Parts: sequence; C-alpha cells; structure tokens
Amino acid sequence: MAKKKNQPVEVRIQIDGIDVTAVPNKHSAGFERLLEQRGAESFVFIPLARLGKKGQRLFGNPAATARKKAKLPAVDWYDGELRSLDDGKAVPGVLAFDIRRRAAREIAEAVGVNQFIWGTSGAPVEAHDVEIFKDDAGHSWKSARARAFVGLSDMAISARHIAALPTAVEESQTTMEKFWQLVTVVLGAAIAAGAAKAVLSALLSSDGSTSWLASVINVLFYPFVIPAVLVGIYLRVLMRRGEEQTRDFTTAETQENWIKVAPHLLALWALCWMAIVLLTWLQSVPSADLGLFGRTDGVTTSFIICVWMLLPIAHSHDVETLFKSAFESGITAAVSIFTIKLSLYVTNLVTDAVLGVLTNLLPFEIPELLQQLISSVINFGAEVFFVAVLLGYAWSRTRQQFMRL
Repeated sequence: MAKKKNQPVEVRIQIDGIDVTAVPNKHSAGFERLLEQRGAESFVFIPLARLGKKGQRLFGNPAATARKKAKLPAVDWYDGELRSLDDGKAVPGVLAFDIRRRAAREIAEAVGVNQFIWGTSGAPVEAHDVEIFKDDAGHSWKSARARAFVGLSDMAISARHIAALPTAVEESQTTMEKFWQLVTVVLGAAIAAGAAKAVLSALLSSDGSTSWLASVINVLFYPFVIPAVLVGIYLRVLMRRGEEQTRDFTTAETQENWIKVAPHLLALWALCWMAIVLLTWLQSVPSADLGLFGRTDGVTTSFIICVWMLLPIAHSHDVETLFKSAFESGITAAVSIFTIKLSLYVTNLVTDAVLGVLTNLLPFEIPELLQQLISSVINFGAEVFFVAVLLGYAWSRTRQQFMRL
C-alpha cells in the first residue's frame, strides 16, 4: 500500500507549563495566547525527522536528537512533537518565534525534513514545504496542464486590470517614476546592445576572426539576457523590500497582495517582450537547429528563456542559490522549447496525414497552394496555443514563487 502524502498532522508543545496544540489549516486558540504572551508576530515548528519508524526512534535516542539540534541556529528553541492524526505516530520537533519562512526553509532543509509548520496571530496555522514549488501542487501531467490553464486565466484577469498599473506599482513598494525609468533603461539597452552587436559582428567577420571573443559577444548579446538581467534586478529590489516587512504574509494575505501587484508583473513581461523584439530586429535571430524538429524561433525561444531566467535573478540572495535556481530554470526553459517543437512536429504529421486522406477521398485534387495555406494556419495556431500554455505555466510558477516568499 502506498504511503499517504501530506497526511493530517498535529503539533503539540508545552511552554511555561502550558500545553498547546495546532492543526494545519485551523485556528489554534492556544498558540494565539502564546504569541500574545511572548509578544511575538509568528512561530515556526520544525520536526527533527520525517514521520515514520525512523523518526519515532529519536524519542529514545538522545545522541541522535542532539546531532539534529546541533544543525539549528543559535536562537531559543522549545521541544515539542509532530503527531500523525491517522495512526498516532509522532516525531520530536522544535519551535521558535519570529523566524522568517525563508530562514525556516533553510533550517528544515539542513535538518533533513521536507515540511514545517508556521503560524501567526489571527490566521489558521499553515504547513509549508521546504521545496518552494512543491507547495499545493503535484508533478503529474494533469497537474501541470491544470496549472498552465490557471496561469492563463490569471494572466487574462491581470490584463483586464492593466488600467490599475499605477496602483499595482505602488502596491509593489515602488513608484511610477522608477517604473518608467526601468522601461527607458531596458529599451535603451536593447537598442544600444543590438547596434553594438551589429558593429562588433561586422568588425570580427571582416578580419575572419572566430576567436573566443566572438563567442562571448554572441552570448552576452543574446536577446533574453539584457531584459532578464535588468528586470530581474528590479524585481530583486522589490522582493527584498517585501522580505523586510515585520512578518511574513499568510496565504490569504499573499493572494490578496498578488491580485494587487499582478498587473505590474504583467507589464514587466510585456517590457521584456518589446526588448527582445528590438534586439532580434537589430541583430541576427539566435536559433537552433533541432534536426527533424526544424529550427527554433528566435523571438519565441528568447522570450521563454527570459521569463524563466527572471525568477532566479529576482529570487536569489547569494551566488549559490542563483546557480541552483538558474539551473532549474534553464532545464525548464529547455524542456519548454523542446515541448513546443515536438508538439508542432506531431501537429504537422497529423495535418499532412489528414490532407493526404482527404486528397484520396475527394473527387478533385486539392491545390498545393491551398494545402500549404491550411498547414501554415494550423501550424501558426498550434504554436500560439502551445506557447500560450507554456507561458501560462510559467506565470503560475511565478505567482507561486511570489506568494511563497
């Protein structure tokens, strides 16, 4: 029998002679009083092991428990336990006050567990996964498809609210003046970089140079690099300001906040698109030959990579997390591009097969020009559809990362 994932649990702890309990997704009167007595904004409970026989053995193994606790930062920790409501199995855990969720994720990962419990006054207790993209989501195709269409729907809602962009910018803790400065810098950099690339390419080609310098220039002036870096740094500043608030948002608060700031992020995506179009217009379009799948489209490819590279730059707070998240985003971007090409290849095969059957069945021959027109329309429609779905998925991931900070 498969082990049940995300089984219902309960936190139990005794502080100052007071026994308190908390169940995720429910209010806890005991923790409400405890937070008030301590003058704290929030609490975090981190189990020292995953639920199961191995974790349960920690109760009778002080040395192993001490080794786990040695990985905790030097703050006041209180002993408690995490108990399964299904079978009563429990593991020891520790609780601390006013620890940010970002720090709690790092602590839980260091301890070797995949989940922790967080709560604040006036809101239900929340369970959070250590890996940010595992919150409230599965990894099946059905889940990915559902997330993509939810993202598209959310993008459409944000587009309808684009008139509220000034308010969205203010809610993002910045000003319209700084937003327009960013627009000027990104588009200006695109024009300057495109012109510089054209001049440098001409100079290098004139003397037949194929040195490493030419390769470096090609990478630095790829269309997705400039807007991704500049907009990513802009978002990083905004996210850092959000991290400096007195406490983390609850899930309900982040949902309300997302509705307010989403038009701002959609406008940043549009800015990236304009910069990429400018860059590809001013230089040769970077594309790749995928053999039987054909060549990738430079604008589409660059925009997908740009969207996926924004998050690592915006989210990372040191070099290690930058490379870690950039690797994940790079893999996702590559899979996205390959998915589009594979989907278009299959679409073309099906279209050719259908047209072949119709040609054999109909008493007259379908003109070749009409066949090419039909194939082009279907191919264009399929590309727009698949790109939209992948961007919807990227938007959903962006929304989730933004809400989980």
